[in-house]
Amino acid sequence: MARTPVLAFCGSLRADSVNLALLRLAERVAPDVQFVGAELIPDLPLFNPDLDLTPDGPPAAVRHFRGLARAARAVVIASPEYIHAPSGVTKNALDWLDGCGALDGKPTLLMSASPGHTGGLQGLVALFPTLQLLGAVLVDPVSVSRASSRLDAQGNVLDPSVYQRVELAMDDLREAMDFAYGHPLASKGL
Repeated sequence: MARTPVLAFCGSLRADSVNLALLRLAERVAPDVQFVGAELIPDLPLFNPDLDLTPDGPPAAVRHFRGLARAARAVVIASPEYIHAPSGVTKNALDWLDGCGALDGKPTLLMSASPGHTGGLQGLVALFPTLQLLGAVLVDPVSVSRASSRLDAQGNVLDPSVYQRVELAMDDLREAMDFAYGHPLASKGL
């Protein structure tokens, strides 16, 4: 059976990012989905609408990222919080999706892991208006506070409640996809 494509990326470029570890955990607990697009994030140039107007169109990484976003059935974004805001990497990726309709009606899960006590919630909340403008349908977000004591950079879970929360979030995302695309749960009125 084919795995369901889900646009998924991390808003941190660090190799040992706990947010990347959180994203990897989400993919592990949902073997029926295939995360796509993360490899393109470092190649996206800083957003410049003039690049869409060049004779060749936007750069190849942008075209590919938009194509994957359009084909995906849902979105998962793991974004760190930097000075009470989402990372520039996250915002840049979303800016490149403006105007192409790629997120219209797509269930979208936001996640954040942070060494602080709020789990990066302020950064996630700041993404709500952008994602709503892009047409995304938000599901209950995941935030992991005191992340370094609960999850390591390889995605090993040190606190079972983190695993359970991510597993529940991926179940919620699947249900939202079922509802959005008219699968069994939609016919049951859920």
